[in-house]
Amino acid sequence: MDDQKTPGELPNNATEITESCSLFISDETDFPIVSIAGEVDLSSAPTAYSLLWQTSNEGSRSLIINLEELEFMDSSGLQALLRLREKLRARKQRVVLVGGKPPITKLFKLTGFDQLFAIFQSEQEAKDELKLSASSPAAPPQ
Repeated sequence: MDDQKTPGELPNNATEITESCSLFISDETDFPIVSIAGEVDLSSAPTAYSLLWQTSNEGSRSLIINLEELEFMDSSGLQALLRLREKLRARKQRVVLVGGKPPITKLFKLTGFDQLFAIFQSEQEAKDELKLSASSPAAPPQ
C-alpha cells in the first residue's frame, strides 16, 4: 500500500468523515499532523473536531493542522478550530495551521482567525516553531 501523498489527494489510509471531507493523521513526529481535505461544514465539523481532539491525546500534545487540501470551511469549521484552540490553550498546548488555499486564507483574514492562529507555509516551519516554543516557557501559547 502506497501512503505517499500527491497533490490533490490524501493517502489511502485517510479517514473519510463525509463524502466531501477526509482527514489523514500522521503521528510520526513529536507533534501529530492532521491533514484536512475537502470541505468542513455543518455535516463534517463535529466529527472533525472529535478526531482532532483525540489526536491531541485529549489536550496533552500540541497539534499541527495542514489545510493545503481544504477547499471550503463554514462557520461550523471555524467554531471547531476555535473550540480546539481554547481547550488546548487551557492545557498549555497549541494548535498551529499550515497552508490554506486563497479562499481559506481570505476567510481567516475576514474573521480574524489569522490573528488567533499561527499559520505557516510548511509543516517543517510549524514543527520548528512548536519545538522552539516548547523549549522557551516564557511565551504563552497562541
